[in-house]
Amino acid sequence: MAIFTRARLAFLAAAFLLMGCGAPPVMGWSSANVANQVVYFGGAAGKVMAVSTLDGAVKWQFPADKSLGALYSTPALSDNTVYIGAFDKKMYALDAATGTKKWEFEAGAPIVSSPTVGSGMVYFGANDRKVHALDAATGAKKWEFATDGELWADPTLASGVLYAPSLDHKLYALDAATGAKKWEFDASGIIVTKPAIVEGNIVYIAGLAKLYALDATSGAKKWEFEASNWVWSNPTLASGIIYCASLDGKVYALDAANGAKKWEFKAGDAVRSAIVINNGVAYFGSDDFKVYALDIETGKAKWTRATTSRVIASPVVADGLVLVPSYDRMLYALNAADGQVKWVLDTSSGKLATPPAPAK
Repeated sequence: MAIFTRARLAFLAAAFLLMGCGAPPVMGWSSANVANQVVYFGGAAGKVMAVSTLDGAVKWQFPADKSLGALYSTPALSDNTVYIGAFDKKMYALDAATGTKKWEFEAGAPIVSSPTVGSGMVYFGANDRKVHALDAATGAKKWEFATDGELWADPTLASGVLYAPSLDHKLYALDAATGAKKWEFDASGIIVTKPAIVEGNIVYIAGLAKLYALDATSGAKKWEFEASNWVWSNPTLASGIIYCASLDGKVYALDAANGAKKWEFKAGDAVRSAIVINNGVAYFGSDDFKVYALDIETGKAKWTRATTSRVIASPVVADGLVLVPSYDRMLYALNAADGQVKWVLDTSSGKLATPPAPAK
């Protein structure tokens, strides 16, 4: 009961944050994506930004003359195109080199979900309670699938199947070409996490405080693991281990085959960030104003780095850097090996900022 109560309160807080109770949307927490030494993300000022990983120099911002509202969507990159959804109800396709708009598509409500690109299509969920599939080149609608809840979580594409979570408690497995439903699974709680998949085999998804492993073909449950609070962070799969975290700050490493716990780590506050695995290290951010790096074998901290605000967005590791936005409009570039600050960008001004003191 305590878990449900905490999760319910967290949901209500998240709903207030996302919907703004009729007020203008608050700033989002878009995670970043990297290609060719450029990091792309949704800046807190409501603009899509492209920044050099080498020195933090801003290459372009879109749009130049207005705000898109809150940006929660993580950009998807494909064929020199950046795809990102916004609170202004639109999905955008931008030229990755220049930021020039290629096309836009208006959904029926704000977009929180990140797009998934594959097989010439762009897939995403929206607050109009629909999964949308668009032609990646033109933005033309290919199909849509209606659910009974808003869609905040990112869909996952694998083996011709789109796995789309909804706030109606269900994970839907849809034919990626047609949108026809193959199966659905009721997680008995709202789903805000992106499915992780062993392609053609097992799907991992969190519903409130439970992490489920499902048969990818039928949706049948293989096992479940109950965390100590709501699992907000997207499950991450690496070398037979599934990683996730909960809103009480616990990070879990579970055997992907049976859900047995290998280790857990307690951060100083809620962890909403995905646990990103790279070269034997797990990277994530927390509401305690820190970025963490853990040894994946032991779950022990290798380093921590202080930031100036909550870290809700997930990090991305590229070019020897951990790149992660904090909630106060800063983008941090940290050395992946030791957490030392390479540069910090104030995304409001587009200028480099003074790094905070090291975490203790």
